[in-house]
Amino acid sequence: MLTSNPMTMGREQGRDPGEILYADDYLAELSGALPPPLHSRFLEMYDYLEKVRPADALPGRQHIDPVDFPHLLALINLVDVERHQGGLSFRFRLVGTTQIAMAGRDVTGMTIDNAVVPSLASRVTANMEKVLLTARPLYDRFPMPHPNRQFIESERVYYPLAADGKTIDIFLILNGYIGSEDDPAGTRLGLLQG
Repeated sequence: MLTSNPMTMGREQGRDPGEILYADDYLAELSGALPPPLHSRFLEMYDYLEKVRPADALPGRQHIDPVDFPHLLALINLVDVERHQGGLSFRFRLVGTTQIAMAGRDVTGMTIDNAVVPSLASRVTANMEKVLLTARPLYDRFPMPHPNRQFIESERVYYPLAADGKTIDIFLILNGYIGSEDDPAGTRLGLLQG
């Protein structure tokens, strides 16, 4: 069973931007260029999770109250980490309504391998595995990983959640869509990996 060390998200007065990792594939695609600023929604969720987590532990689903961020609910997916003798699998527990609309289908209850187009399934899985190993949120940006939706440029941050504060059992994935009305100009903040 994979376990993680407690997340070191944020220090004292808020976030430490260096704690949000960038996906290796995304950095490779940038060919050495700096990533663009992250959307403010990603930092808002980061700060919220930092605020509700127990000391020296990861936040768990039990610490989260959706009433605290109603404006983000349609963009959130919850993905269960399933551990079994054959390894790991990741299953969509909840899929936000905007995500369903953008994907053109509801993948609730499906595993990543069955829900995501094969060309991107390994990338999504690698991102989740990296979060399991680092216990840190991870940002990635790539076309929608659903059939006939690759024309939609999407981004997401995978935030680790752990009921026991250590063993990651759920990912809270906050999504965004570049150039859509949920991504108005002027809402991106300068945040570079430190």
